[in-house]
Amino acid sequence: MGSIRSRSLADGTIRYRAEIRINRKDYPEFKESKTFSSRRIAENWIHKRENELSKNPELLSGKNNSHNLSIGQSIEKYLAEVDGVYSISKINTLKLLRKLPISKKMMLQLKPIDISDHVNLRKEGYGKLQLNSVAPSTIQNELLQLRSVLSHASIMWDMEIDLNNFDRTTAQLRKTRQISPSRKRDRLPNPNELKLLLQFFSRKWKENKQSRYPMHYIILLAIFSCRRESEMTRMYFENFDEYNQTWLIKNLKNPKGSLGNNKEFTVHRECKLVIEMFKQPEIRNRMYKSGLDKNLLVPLNPKTIASEFTKACIILGIEDLRFHDFRHEGCTRLAEQGLTIPQIQQVSLHDSWQTLQRYVSVKKRMQIQSIEELLSLIDEA
Repeated sequence: MGSIRSRSLADGTIRYRAEIRINRKDYPEFKESKTFSSRRIAENWIHKRENELSKNPELLSGKNNSHNLSIGQSIEKYLAEVDGVYSISKINTLKLLRKLPISKKMMLQLKPIDISDHVNLRKEGYGKLQLNSVAPSTIQNELLQLRSVLSHASIMWDMEIDLNNFDRTTAQLRKTRQISPSRKRDRLPNPNELKLLLQFFSRKWKENKQSRYPMHYIILLAIFSCRRESEMTRMYFENFDEYNQTWLIKNLKNPKGSLGNNKEFTVHRECKLVIEMFKQPEIRNRMYKSGLDKNLLVPLNPKTIASEFTKACIILGIEDLRFHDFRHEGCTRLAEQGLTIPQIQQVSLHDSWQTLQRYVSVKKRMQIQSIEELLSLIDEA
């Protein structure tokens, strides 16, 4: 809302200063003021100007063109132009940036101090969105995604972005270890953790008839198919080639873009046994309550899968274990069975050994539970 202040001049006349202040999501703070000879004229100006700004929000940037956008506006424009091209993780990172204070900074006026402030805010946490502090690798990823927007704006929108200045700033942040690349993760569930999780979810499934998530079988599917949550929930029965024992997964995660990246993974005996578990009438009927496509092997929400798993780990006191680690576990099991790198890739669908290497633990394990032993743990619960 606008405000009006009156003041008397030296000759006794009164002037009315009308001021408009607007704080709108994804836009920089907007201020504008004018002085008038009467209060009525000032009120009319505020009313007319606020209506104009409401109908044309791009005016909040200071100019009615694409050469003076805020970070938030630029991200929104960028996401619209590259829709369906990049991975969900990249898109979600950019959407999060739109909610943070840096989104209100103007693209052409972005300074090193703005980037430094963002880094400090992420290290400390952001209470307004109930965001906890994050690792230096997470902050580096956010800045890398922001740079992709800046680069796109420089090339495609003909904006005079100082990418060299941005790169010098991030280089200094790396030098002072405020941001850093992610470390190689080598966390596998141990036999006791697997037992605890499988029996916890099996009991929950039996005791809570309203539960739609057979997490004990979902965990086994993640291990023996080497699939991510999002991939398991996109496995259509029609894409299973029973003769060749392969299952087609569409739009796989890929740094070059997931759209159209369709591949078949090999379904081994252990995975086939788990798939049969999902065909049980009670399992299917309870999953169908989610309202998703019945032609899916797992017609459930992938985000809820991760959430259910995280809650269980807290209850069971299992630390530093992520659902994605089951993909690591699956690849490691294939290596321990003596499969060659190309054979492991036929299941994991990694494009290269260099990428797959992150997921295969070379440590020799003394005890590995077979699929039959794991299923028996579920029956015992």
